Amino acid sequence: MSRPHLPAALAGFLGVVLNIVAVAALRPVPHTYGPSDVPAWLAETLAAPTNSTISAWAFTVGLVALAAFAAGLAFAARSSGVTIGAVFFGAGALLDAAGTMAPLAALHVDASAGLALLWMSLLLDSAFNGLLGLGLLFIAYGLPTDWPKGLRVLALVAGLVSLPVGLQFSSDTFARLLAVAGPLWLSWVIWASVHLLRSRRD
Repeated sequence: MSRPHLPAALAGFLGVVLNIVAVAALRPVPHTYGPSDVPAWLAETLAAPTNSTISAWAFTVGLVALAAFAAGLAFAARSSGVTIGAVFFGAGALLDAAGTMAPLAALHVDASAGLALLWMSLLLDSAFNGLLGLGLLFIAYGLPTDWPKGLRVLALVAGLVSLPVGLQFSSDTFARLLAVAGPLWLSWVIWASVHLLRSRRD
């Protein structure tokens, strides 16, 4: 027996762990990814450069790992719905990864450039959450019938909750929804990764 989907499962686990590390590192930066007071976000970033650096790298590597997980999921499920969903999920993760190093860059430029970099990062993170939500809805529709039904339900719920977080650039109300959406979709990735890990081929 072999585990053909082991790399995809490991990528999923890595993506989840690094996202948790990134969020934990930002405890001294409470205004992160909130649109109401980006100058405060910049000031907190400058005051906590080590935490900001750890978070930037963890987010970036973790998001790329999630894109790899999405590709592996599409290969494992062999469903057009899952493939389309994985494209939205993976493309959103890579877009977000293009901006998660921006807070690190903001440590080395003047204030106006730093604010612009943080706004760019916020917009790309918003795009990720919207694309993630859409991707999870396609995945929920396309998951094979022999996969756990609960996995389909959780993808549907996480997708619906994640969609409005795509508007986080416009309001802290939408940004706060990430406190609910984040644990939901991270839990879904863990469950899907466990399922991939258990998949065997004779």
